[in-house]
Amino acid sequence: MRAKKEIRKLLEENKYNELNDLFPDKRKLITLLISSTYDKMDVVSWRAMEAIGLITANMSAEKPDFVRNVVNRLLWMIRDESGGIGWSCPEILGEIVRNNPVLCGDIATIVASFHDEKMLTPGVMLAIGRIGNIHDYFYDFAAPIVISYLDDPDPEIRAYAAYAAGGLNIRNAEDKLDKLKNDPSTVPFYEGGVIKEKTTGGITKTALAKLRLNAILKTAV
Repeated sequence: MRAKKEIRKLLEENKYNELNDLFPDKRKLITLLISSTYDKMDVVSWRAMEAIGLITANMSAEKPDFVRNVVNRLLWMIRDESGGIGWSCPEILGEIVRNNPVLCGDIATIVASFHDEKMLTPGVMLAIGRIGNIHDYFYDFAAPIVISYLDDPDPEIRAYAAYAAGGLNIRNAEDKLDKLKNDPSTVPFYEGGVIKEKTTGGITKTALAKLRLNAILKTAV
């Protein structure tokens, strides 16, 4: 209990580096961080997810097996046979893949494949957006999935799908995104270390701007 309180305090203060010093046993640290990710209305949960990504990145060169074991554990938690689905696992896995694109790039499509579990869909969309276009196979697999959720009746899902479209740079999503850019529905959105209340339209406009900038840069090359 004391250790978890210490972790929470460090996360509240954005002291990620101190986590490594405080807990030399990284297995225990990862376990405690995962247990801190369940309340998505608590900013500490999102910071814990980010911390897991950073810690695995620091360890990937010397202990790649440790990182892969963390991934396998999260995949086990997310599946039915775990005895309880880990609702924050897609976002955590997204942070790990984002920070370990070479070691864990093969996991990206697995994360995206959990999209059809309704409780996981928002997190999967966020994870896809965070991972981004790390390789062609992931793009080809994830892009049609993301596009299919841009007109979802759930505002949270379509907002995060718009974010994912920008992260993946899905050019053929522009027509659907244009229809969303004035969507007034609001969703919680973790960004810059804080949870913000953002409109679906605002998230969509950012995605469109990213797509158009990428198109300009590609033309300029």
